Amino acid sequence: MIEKIGDNTYKISFKEKEDQERVLQRKFHNIAFPSGELQLTVSQTSESQGPENVVQSGAPKHDEPKKKVMEKRVNLPPDLIAFITSSGAISKYQACFQQSFRNLVSLDLGSELVLSSVSSDDLDEAFAVVLRDLSVANVELQGAAAVPPDLDRVKEIMIKAKNEANCHELRVDVSFIPGPSGTTKVRLVGYSENVDKLKEVLHEYQMNQVGTQELLKLPFPELVDCFDKFLSMTDVKQNRVTLKPSHVPYPCVVVSGPRCLIKEVQAELSKALSSLLSDRLVLDGPGARQYFQAEGKVSKELVESSCHVLIREQQGLNSPNVKSSSTGVTPIPTPRTLQTSPRSIAVNRTSLEIKLGSLVDEQVDAPSSLGCSKLFFIECLPWDGVRGQSVQALSNGLKRCLDLCVQQHLCSVAFPVIGPGIVLKFPLREAIQVLTESIGQFGLTASSGSLSNIHIVVKPDYPDSEECYHDVYKQLSMKMNQGGQAIFRSLRSDVDDITMTLSSGVKLQLVFGDITNETTDVIVNTTNFRNFQKDGVCKDILTVAGPEVEAELKAAIVNRGQSFASHPGFFPCEAILHVNGHKDAGIIEQLVCDVIEYCETSELESVAIPAICAGAGGLDPGVVASAILRGVKTATSTTSLNFLTDIHLVLIKINVFLAFKEKAMQMFPTAVINRVSVPQLPQVQQQQQPPSSVSSGTLHTTSTSNQSVFLFLGLSRKDVDDAMTKLKELYQAQCSTQTFKKEELAGLTADDMEDLKQLVKTQGLCMQMDQSGQGSLTVSGLKDGVNQVMQMINVFLQGSLRREVRVRKEEDLYTRVAWCILAHAGNWQRLPKTANHNLENKDVAGGIEDAQGIKWRVDLQKFEATRIMGFVTAKLKRLVNLSDFTFPLYWDNMADDENLKVVVLQPSSQEYRTVKEAFKRTVSKTVMKIERLQNVHLRRAYEVQKKNLSDKNKQEGGAGEKLLYHGTTEDNCDSIMKTGFNRRFAGQNATSYGLGTYFAVKASYSASPTYSRPAFDGTQLMFVARVLTGLYTQGTSSMKVPPPRNALQSDDRYDSVVNRINNPSMYVVFHDNQAYPDYLITFK
Repeated sequence: MIEKIGDNTYKISFKEKEDQERVLQRKFHNIAFPSGELQLTVSQTSESQGPENVVQSGAPKHDEPKKKVMEKRVNLPPDLIAFITSSGAISKYQACFQQSFRNLVSLDLGSELVLSSVSSDDLDEAFAVVLRDLSVANVELQGAAAVPPDLDRVKEIMIKAKNEANCHELRVDVSFIPGPSGTTKVRLVGYSENVDKLKEVLHEYQMNQVGTQELLKLPFPELVDCFDKFLSMTDVKQNRVTLKPSHVPYPCVVVSGPRCLIKEVQAELSKALSSLLSDRLVLDGPGARQYFQAEGKVSKELVESSCHVLIREQQGLNSPNVKSSSTGVTPIPTPRTLQTSPRSIAVNRTSLEIKLGSLVDEQVDAPSSLGCSKLFFIECLPWDGVRGQSVQALSNGLKRCLDLCVQQHLCSVAFPVIGPGIVLKFPLREAIQVLTESIGQFGLTASSGSLSNIHIVVKPDYPDSEECYHDVYKQLSMKMNQGGQAIFRSLRSDVDDITMTLSSGVKLQLVFGDITNETTDVIVNTTNFRNFQKDGVCKDILTVAGPEVEAELKAAIVNRGQSFASHPGFFPCEAILHVNGHKDAGIIEQLVCDVIEYCETSELESVAIPAICAGAGGLDPGVVASAILRGVKTATSTTSLNFLTDIHLVLIKINVFLAFKEKAMQMFPTAVINRVSVPQLPQVQQQQQPPSSVSSGTLHTTSTSNQSVFLFLGLSRKDVDDAMTKLKELYQAQCSTQTFKKEELAGLTADDMEDLKQLVKTQGLCMQMDQSGQGSLTVSGLKDGVNQVMQMINVFLQGSLRREVRVRKEEDLYTRVAWCILAHAGNWQRLPKTANHNLENKDVAGGIEDAQGIKWRVDLQKFEATRIMGFVTAKLKRLVNLSDFTFPLYWDNMADDENLKVVVLQPSSQEYRTVKEAFKRTVSKTVMKIERLQNVHLRRAYEVQKKNLSDKNKQEGGAGEKLLYHGTTEDNCDSIMKTGFNRRFAGQNATSYGLGTYFAVKASYSASPTYSRPAFDGTQLMFVARVLTGLYTQGTSSMKVPPPRNALQSDDRYDSVVNRINNPSMYVVFHDNQAYPDYLITFK
């Protein structure tokens, strides 16, 4: 407090003695008052001079402007206040400021630092100096550095650095403050310069203790797996550093630890690795490697420890990585007794598929504009009428295309039916026959390479599309097997039946075929209830059902949108529902709902529905498909069905089937779909070859690929050499050699040799064939393995004798008895010799395997086989051949004294449907009955003639067998069935093209009343004949035999004649044995 006690005298009173001392240190002071600045000269007086001990006097400076004293206050941490106090920093700053600044800047340190001055600039600068010069830093220690013993080391380093900084005066202070969870805080207080230096010391220490990793490349990859053993051979000290071998990113050692220690360990390790010596020991046969992995492992480890080396196995050049079993012994196989028939031909992995659409839509290998990567062009010749050069050129072109697909590693190829266009003018059947024969020949080749799919594309909107499809499918079906063996993996088409399991559990099946072939409980007939004889579904159904059903229908009164149920008559069903769609999609939809409701209320399980109004009705197939499928969906989803399980939509036209297929996929996207086609083949197990001599080509001799290589690593050359010698001697003591003469191997089959080679490989033996021509075989290696080879050969020789007996029995039986299985396509396929023998001897407990390698369970009482995978059931048949005649597979058995047998085909059989569908493609009349004719004498003579023509025309298309039609009468029918077609009766109808027997390509021609004269009940008769057309030419009315092919060779004649060379519709043969009456069709 300042108090005026005189004109020029002031009294200053102090509360604290320290304040008084600080003021007395300076004699002159300037003090600001509201009235101006007071300049004082301070002196100390005695207590008698004033009650406050100190009297200050001075005069006001009235001639100078008054100045205000300004202050700045700084909050400082207690640690820093303590440092300022103990280090005398205030006096140092006071002296410094007095010299540096014009105006007085005073410092007052209490609970905070107060700076005061009348000059704001000096005050700001002084304030900045204090903040810059003094600082507090906290550094947190973590991990090992925060706890003893590392913490003790940190304290030691930091105290040493502090003492060096404070050697002249107190510049910095250090303290350690324990924290939570094993942490410690280092606090640095003092002048910023010295605080920063101690922070650097602490940071450097921490960085040196930070864990880091370095990679050190290994000179040998094998060291990765035995690095610990290598370290034990060296003097490398790891100290707090870990060494981990790794193959990634290359053979190396991952060195991990504090940074300050890693370099030291790296240097020592690099020195040790550089001193390693290496060498390799090569022993014949992989058995050495196996021996030292198993029985010889301990011996190898003893060599390593005694010689101070590392021994590692290496793979020889291109050698396989052979792993030994825990026992080192491979069991001797037992003799094979089941698969003993000759090995089947190589199974072609190609699948066949008939596609309906445009060739440009095919996604196969050709230019991108066609959706493919390759485009092949075939140079063809126009049809010459004789299956000569034109057929040969087309056949060669197709073969070349397939060969190129294999050579260029293509996966798929698409073919149209080449030839029947306006340029080449091939008859459709001839073009199909050339295409399918070329594909069949390709199937017989040993390997199809990468070619997995062959597509045959048929345009669906051509007038002859149905005929083309059926012929292609029929020809390819016949090519699926050859001699009881599978040729192709599968045959599919775009019109394969599709079964969709709907959410209600009902199965909806799209069927490409004739509704009169259906055997469902209910048949739906589409009619206008007026005209019943107009060609179409109605006429076909009523013809089969009979006149009583037609009469019932004529008398019926049916309102629009209603259905009429009649008795089935002769149709094999429970009821026939007659409907009229009135060309109205809404009515059609409701009719389908009514049909399904009728089936359910009548407790019937299945129904067949045609494409109502899509034929004679003229509605668009897509509209009809949508309406019928909507009706199915509505009826099956809104009503609980307890009886109806199967709905068949039977579609006779390709374009109609494709429309229904597309709509069904859209309407039932979540249905479980099963496409029914010729089944895909599994991987076929090759059957065993008959015994044959072993040639040098059967065996592979040992090469460097079967050598055992060992890498030796050591720190001295002597250690490595000694170890190599000891290991070699150990192996040689365990080996032996055995030579087998050619005579001892003669009874081994190719499968036996494969088993022998596998044993040699597994046991790591060396096998060499004598190259001098003697044919002996030498096996060397570990004694146990050589002994096992000897035992295996003895077992095989014993089994060879049993197999020879079994093979002879199978082959003898195969000529006498033929067991067949009914394939999905409806054709009978002969079972292989092993299955044939097992069935004949009732040895079927383990099932049988067909020509496609598919396994079946057998019920001999029912003559049925059930596929093990898929639960498909197929019929079995047993044919007993005559001593001089082998029955065709589709025939039934006949007694020895039976020459002619007439078999009435069941309408539900595929054989019946195939014959009927071919007939119906050109004839609208109704089939009443189809009979198969089995005449042994006629068929025997026909087969002899077929072989003669096949041999004669081997290079020009063979016998040219075709299924053709021949109309007949009741009077002539019996004679033809018994004695065949007789050219001596030529002329009864016409002889326009020669005095021979006439056959039509289309059934419609032979169905004419001129040739198939109706009986009193209106029925007509027609033969379906197998005809050997061979090479043919244009016929004339005067011909009694075909003309010579070459005027200079009168005995080389054509085999038949035709009505026209380009696309013939009539064939004439002059040899009775060139035609065989296969079926007799009764129609009306």
